[in-house]
Amino acid sequence: MATSTEKKQSPKNGLALVWLDDNSGQDPEIKTIFLSLFEQVFFFTDPTACLELIESAEPEPPCISILISGKYGHMLVPTRLQPLNQVKDIYVYCMDIVRHNQWAQQCDKVQCVDSDFPKILKHIQNDILKLTKQNPQPMEVQNEQEQEQQEYIPKPLERFKDDNNIYDQLALNLLLQNSDDNNDGVEDFENYCLIHEEENDKLKNFKPDLSIKEWYKRDLSTIHLNSTDIIQLWTLRWFIRSFYRQITDECNRFIKDTPKFTANYGTWLTTDELDGMKHRIGDIIIFTEFLITHAHRDAALNSIVDKKDEKTKYKVIFEINVDAETSHIVPYCEIETDQVLFWFGSRYRIMKIEFIEQEDPYWLIGMNICSTLNKNQSIQNLYEYYLNDLNKLNSIHHGFGRILMYKSLYYQAEKWFENTNHYEELAELAIRQNHCEQANQYLEKLPEDSHDANLLRAYVNILTSNDNITKGRTILMKIISDATDKIVRARANIALGFISLTVTQQIDQALEHFTLGNDTLCKNLPDIHPDIAKSFIGIGYTYFVKHDINQAEKSFQTAFDIQKQCLPYKHYDFARTRNGLGHCLAIQKQTMKQALLEFGHAVNILIRTFRKEYKKHPEVLLTRIDIERVQKGKELGARNTILDYI
Repeated sequence: MATSTEKKQSPKNGLALVWLDDNSGQDPEIKTIFLSLFEQVFFFTDPTACLELIESAEPEPPCISILISGKYGHMLVPTRLQPLNQVKDIYVYCMDIVRHNQWAQQCDKVQCVDSDFPKILKHIQNDILKLTKQNPQPMEVQNEQEQEQQEYIPKPLERFKDDNNIYDQLALNLLLQNSDDNNDGVEDFENYCLIHEEENDKLKNFKPDLSIKEWYKRDLSTIHLNSTDIIQLWTLRWFIRSFYRQITDECNRFIKDTPKFTANYGTWLTTDELDGMKHRIGDIIIFTEFLITHAHRDAALNSIVDKKDEKTKYKVIFEINVDAETSHIVPYCEIETDQVLFWFGSRYRIMKIEFIEQEDPYWLIGMNICSTLNKNQSIQNLYEYYLNDLNKLNSIHHGFGRILMYKSLYYQAEKWFENTNHYEELAELAIRQNHCEQANQYLEKLPEDSHDANLLRAYVNILTSNDNITKGRTILMKIISDATDKIVRARANIALGFISLTVTQQIDQALEHFTLGNDTLCKNLPDIHPDIAKSFIGIGYTYFVKHDINQAEKSFQTAFDIQKQCLPYKHYDFARTRNGLGHCLAIQKQTMKQALLEFGHAVNILIRTFRKEYKKHPEVLLTRIDIERVQKGKELGARNTILDYI
């Protein structure tokens, strides 16, 4: 878990402090002191989240100081933090100075190892003072727009999510395809435990051949899994395979004696979480974590840890009705008498919400367990299509990278594929981020007769300059004439439609290209495939330019309706569709506020997706320009970057 201070309270010196410790950030006075020294201050108790933030920072210039406990320092500094260019200084706060000095002496970025916190603080202050004298700050610092002031801060993973869990289930399915006798992932599991477990003896608790009751402990870090965390699932793949086999076997035995039962899960909810539940009666909700439930409601109430605060205000009991005859539900088993553990990613339909007024009041939310994946045929078809494609890769690691791309987690995907020869994926990721020079470097490693690679080359040419658009068009025409892959030809037609719409302004020809691409994708892909949704974007903008706003809005709405069925609501693709809807709504004065709302949603998604380069990413810049034009009452045109269409 991580917390952050507000940027506006801190000096504009470009420096950041990251504090990793099991008790970091608990003293408000120390927080205030750090705020006076650093532009940003992050407090972490989770080393994985801490590493993710540090490694995602720009390597130049070195601007991150790290305050770290001896335990985490020993594990992470020599091999993970010391080599990072973005890390400037490291300070180790520990009780065993002699022990930790032994490894710290080999790391030149470690400036101090001490058990006296005031001494460490003084050392940090002196280092910042020296640096400030060397690089004095300007008298005035320009204020950026509010959204530009927001930096990426890792947030806790969601406990509940909506019904679009295709990608999470694909990842789990890929992991489970290997036999749990396969030792792939054992080393990753052991390293994970060494970092996360204070007492390494806990490692001995998990034995694949023991029953779950014999090894399961609530404080084991490995059971704090989240179905949406693809990288964590990969790291613990060996454990997950073994655990899943165990819980499935025990579930089959449990069902014979108890085919139907009611379980109670107690927790706190925030105001937003509870309000969301109230508006979703009859809808599906997915629990992304393991659930430890109780047979009796009183026991579930007693299990709720007393941590009520301004955010987690409402005590809640989820009353879960389980019927073993419901097909394809998550496995579950009894871990203690009258306690049942449900596998992460369980899916439920909310049936009722009641307020129970008593001496210690709480909310009761009744739910029925459902199949893990939506049984809707369109969802099933899309899932099978993806699974078939991923299995063709013959590599679970490669498949996980693809899933990260499907989820529009482009930075994680890029890091996933680094040091591999998957140049096509790396080139596409570079293009998404508008890193055309880097994309060209990857494309040079791909064969010139590859139509997939040539399609990416055409995108780069279109993105780089008007002079290269002719080259891109030539490549696209050759793909259409030579390629046998209908999907590639469809994508080439969509790119040609973009050129006709925004460059040569041949509107009817643009509509023909976009329609050809859309028709081909509709015939060859599952009916709710995200690429079909994207293919309506070009059609929508063409009708917009033709001033047929009804048809334009219909096209964008069709895309949006498809996306709602298959994508997480924060997915990058929604930004493109919301921009299109915003264009249509901006035509009428009475819907202008709604248009600005759509543009606001779009820009927030784009900033979240491209957090490193959002200040210069063309889609972000264009959306902000569109917002300004709407606010000034000016007309909008079709989006003029191909990134909106592909």
